[in-house]
Amino acid sequence: MSKAKLVVASLTVAALVAQSGSYIVDAAAKTNATNTKTQNQSAVKTLSNLSAVKITNNSTVKLSNVNILAQENENVLTYTLTYQNNDKKALNLVDYWTKVKTKSGTIYSVQAIGTDKDKKKVVPGSSLSVTYTTKIAKGLKYSDLNFIVIKWNFSLPGYEQHLGSINVPSSYSIAAPANTTQKLTINENTVNAKVTSVSVLGLGDENYVNVSLYMQNAGFKTLDSSNLKFIVQTASGTPFALNPDSLSSKVQILPQESKTLNLIAKVPRIVNLNNMLLMIVQNEESLKSDVGLASMNLGIKSNKNSSTEVAKEKILNINNSSIATSIESISRNQSFGESALSIQFALRNKGDKVVTVPAYAFDIQIGNKSYPLSASGLEGMTLQPGSEQIISVDGSIPVVSNVEEMELILKAPTESDSTSPEQPAVETNSYPIAAYKLPEYTEMQYAVGEEKTVKNNDGTYGVTLDSIQKLPWDDGNLLSTKITITNKGVKAAKLPEFVGTYKMDLTSLNSSVQLVNTNTTQILGPGEKASVYVVATVPESVKFSQLQVQLLQKTGTDKTSNWIMFSNYGKTTDFKVVADGTYNNLDTAGKKADLMTRKTYLYKGSTNDIIYTELVMRNLEDKQNKLSQLSGYFQTDEGHYYKADVSQVKTTVGPKAASVVSFSAKVPKGTVVSNWNLVVGESITENKFTDAEGKPTGYVNANAMELNLESRDIKSTLKGVELFPYTLDVREIEGRTNSSGLEVKMKYDLKRDLAFEIGEFQHKFVLEVVDSSGARFEKEVEIEKDMLVGSNLNFSFVVNDLIFATSRSGAFQFSIYDSHQGVKTKIATQAVPYVNTDLYN
Repeated sequence: MSKAKLVVASLTVAALVAQSGSYIVDAAAKTNATNTKTQNQSAVKTLSNLSAVKITNNSTVKLSNVNILAQENENVLTYTLTYQNNDKKALNLVDYWTKVKTKSGTIYSVQAIGTDKDKKKVVPGSSLSVTYTTKIAKGLKYSDLNFIVIKWNFSLPGYEQHLGSINVPSSYSIAAPANTTQKLTINENTVNAKVTSVSVLGLGDENYVNVSLYMQNAGFKTLDSSNLKFIVQTASGTPFALNPDSLSSKVQILPQESKTLNLIAKVPRIVNLNNMLLMIVQNEESLKSDVGLASMNLGIKSNKNSSTEVAKEKILNINNSSIATSIESISRNQSFGESALSIQFALRNKGDKVVTVPAYAFDIQIGNKSYPLSASGLEGMTLQPGSEQIISVDGSIPVVSNVEEMELILKAPTESDSTSPEQPAVETNSYPIAAYKLPEYTEMQYAVGEEKTVKNNDGTYGVTLDSIQKLPWDDGNLLSTKITITNKGVKAAKLPEFVGTYKMDLTSLNSSVQLVNTNTTQILGPGEKASVYVVATVPESVKFSQLQVQLLQKTGTDKTSNWIMFSNYGKTTDFKVVADGTYNNLDTAGKKADLMTRKTYLYKGSTNDIIYTELVMRNLEDKQNKLSQLSGYFQTDEGHYYKADVSQVKTTVGPKAASVVSFSAKVPKGTVVSNWNLVVGESITENKFTDAEGKPTGYVNANAMELNLESRDIKSTLKGVELFPYTLDVREIEGRTNSSGLEVKMKYDLKRDLAFEIGEFQHKFVLEVVDSSGARFEKEVEIEKDMLVGSNLNFSFVVNDLIFATSRSGAFQFSIYDSHQGVKTKIATQAVPYVNTDLYN
């Protein structure tokens, strides 16, 4: 292989660009406007303006195409002569030939290219084009050459009769202007070609020239683009490979069909791109070199980037369909020298057929540096005609001062390619296709209480970070973040399936993160709201200066993409304090309720005390409902916490009905309860609200309810003894002794306030008898088991102790206690006489 051929081959053999679209032409768009202006001023002269050479009285030959393909040591000249037969008999081309002569006198012999060697005759009334080629010295310009037309005449010395010559003046334009159709002959096919768009993206030390080449097959045979090569050639003659993307590398264009090829060249930034040409090249076996078939002006007037302005669309051509792309919005979280970016990127099909979108790659470009981003949802994406898809493009970059220089770069996807099964796959380069200037950021720091907008394929949402709470839990803490999502659209919208993550300073939480969505259907009507809680367990001692919480949307079995991210600096959200006697509102969808403290008591035991609080919980839903299961901690005035045992209704509660919820915890003996709160929230278990029999793994939506410790007066009568929601009235009570002990009999009324539902009742009556010597005897009574609800009922019990055998008169002290978790407190007492006859005759 010749050295010249090796050079061209090295320029044209490059990694094919992976699937991509063609690129909108900022340069060509400008060219359209300037072309009109130029034509009005003065017409550009082209080869069509050159005079023909007469070869008979009626027939002529014209120079219809000429190209010089630059090589390392010499250039390759290709030119086409079109023979027009206006005679009444066939024109025999064997009688004619051509050669090239420079103005300095150098003569170059030529040969017809392989596909034209067998063209022998031109029938009357028709034309025929023949392309010739030769190698010429470097530095020769078109205007330096004379194209000589010869007729073989054996009666003349040298047998050559010069019929005329054609010279191209330096003022003529050889290449077809940008966005102008040029008629070509390629592999015996007539092809109409036009550069429809050009853009230049300057990244680092390189410019990337993106060209869209429209080709219409006007012939009668299929045109195979794989037989063609494309280069861009500078005004000084330096060639650079122009590589088709994967959608354009092996395109077959049927007769009368048209397709657009997407071509990309990588050119050093120091190279002047003014007046750069696109050349269509084909290998010529007889010459053992590439030859130029056509040249087209790209209309590039400067090296300025073709970046898409803010709020503007960039049109990509994918399989001959126009896809409008744009940036919808961008948010940023800054922390510790890094910016976490999240870009909402839209793709809209403006064509009339379904399009499969390539798996584009994305970078952020800042000056000469680029930073990769990840895009989810592109793999396998299809766009129906007129449909739009919005994807999230995310990643982290260093915090920089030159923010205004940042651009989003869309790149063709990388692909693995191998020439044979035995050879390892080689990853092709990912060339940039389009650049987008970034709109203003939405800053996500200090975001508590501020609504942000998220737009995707399912709807438009207002998203608010309501609170980030640090809650006591077992031997550590919970981080509980509440995020409210509002449907801002005019139709029902679907929420994604979410996953939650936390990052504290520079460390991601390794413990499992729970996510609870109050909307179980994932559908939000217009204006409706849903709350999402992100909950994680952390050590009590952990400290941080910044906390990031992120909602990810599931895009596959093990795949997620960013939906929204918030940052919080400094302290977590303080508890809302609910004053004693006011309602604590639980506004959870489907579980709306409110809480109010009723009573708080301290049960004083022998080794420890028990703090006990009753709440009234009302169902605010308009239907029978299972209310949230609650978790709680008693908070002391010094900030210490005691985990509370909870007792509440496990079954459904009617609309507007109330139930009793009790909280209790053991505290050290002698604890002074003053200015305490009850921190209470809704229990969760494994990413959902805890069901009636479930074991909580955390809680959310917590508030602190003020507690007012009450002292319990001891009633001096057995009437109106309250153990809420029960009230006991002892009508009559007497004791009868015998040789074995004491029998106590009573008549009683036991009422229950049916306005309040209760769960498992954890209180018992303890009935105490104390004789005159101070001896004490107790009887534990379970309500609604030992003592039933009703009126004028009988209850009796026996104290078997010989101490009562000699007691025939006088009285004993009878007391009633409220017993809770084995610790009792006296609530009523009265002296009861001994009666040694039947009590009720």
